[in-house]
Order: sequence, then C-alpha cells, then structure tokens
Amino acid sequence: MEPIVCRKGLMILRYTRNVVASWSKRMDDLSDAEDIRGADILDQSDSFWRNMAYFQLDKNPKRKLETSEDYDKYARACYKQAMHFSYLCIRNKDMIVSEHCMAWYTNVAFSCELFFKYYLFCIHADSRTFIKKHDLFELFKILPEELQKDIIKCHPKKDITRDMFELNLKELGKAFTEFRYSYEKDSMAFSAQFLAELFAELYERTEPLKE
Repeated sequence: MEPIVCRKGLMILRYTRNVVASWSKRMDDLSDAEDIRGADILDQSDSFWRNMAYFQLDKNPKRKLETSEDYDKYARACYKQAMHFSYLCIRNKDMIVSEHCMAWYTNVAFSCELFFKYYLFCIHADSRTFIKKHDLFELFKILPEELQKDIIKCHPKKDITRDMFELNLKELGKAFTEFRYSYEKDSMAFSAQFLAELFAELYERTEPLKE
C-alpha cells in the first residue's frame, strides 16, 4: 500500500478498494470482540469525578510510583486508558478514509504508546526511563528482548524481518506528537498500514493485569 500524503491539510488517500475493504472488515472484527474487551467505559465517570481535585488541571497530584503496588496500580490505570482510546478508534473506523483520518491516526498512535507503557509498568521497569516518552520506537526498545521478538513474530505481516519492523517503527516513532500538529506541515507521508496493523496486534494481544 502506498503511503498517505498530506498536502496543506487535505488528505490524498492512495488506498485501493481492496485495502479499504480489508481494513474496514478488520475493524469490524475488533469491534465485535467481546464488546471492546469489557473496557469498563461507563463506570469510569464516577471515579473520575470523585478523584478530581482541581479545575486547574496541572495542579492535580499524580499517583505515587515507588512500590510494586504502585506500579500495578499504574499498569491497571494505563491499560484502562489504552482500552478507552482503542474503543474510540474501533468505533470510528470509518474515519480511516475520510478528511478526519489524521485525528484517527493520532488516537491510534497514542493507543500504541499506552500499550507499550502498560507492558513496562507490568514488569516494574524504571519509570524514569519511559514515563515521559512518546516515541514508539524508543518505548519498544525498552521492552524485554523476548517481548520485542514476540511482538514482531505476531505482527499481521508474518514474514516481516526485525530490521524492517524496526525501520517502520522508527519512522513512525513520533507519530503521536507529529500528527497532532500536522497542520504545520506542507506535506506528510507515513506507513498507515503498518501503524494500523501494530495497533490491531497490540489491542488483540494485551490482557489486563490480574488482581
């Protein structure tokens, strides 16, 4: 599939009909899976307002992140937020081929970031090495070697080499930060298929941390 090219805010989508139909079917399959994997969307609103402290958002205190229990709490919260953004992506899959597609891919990139950070919280990796990072490639390289190999092995394109996977991921590493400000660029090209495939794989493989 040829890359998406963005010129002066207008998306020129070079999809074939087969590619569009294929991805629409893939997102349909995901949206049917256990009603978005039981992401507990509705019951989050009550706890959100109970914990709200300040209307000045940056004044709200962050959770402690010191003990193993703290890491597990972060992991569960990160997983839920990853599923919430995934819910938006899957339910709005038609945006893939619309003028709103950059908003869709921004949420997809952020979902991937949250899944990677969830894995790191689960293994109690040093939070200083990743908590403020947004680069997908950098987060991936912090993951344990065996998990990296497994993610590559399970990628929808089964014959993808590690070098090719990492090249694609490195090119898309700053997707979340760059997509948010795509209006600042005269043109933009990226591997839309790789990013969507990575999102689909991470969504399908990731399970919540057991109590």
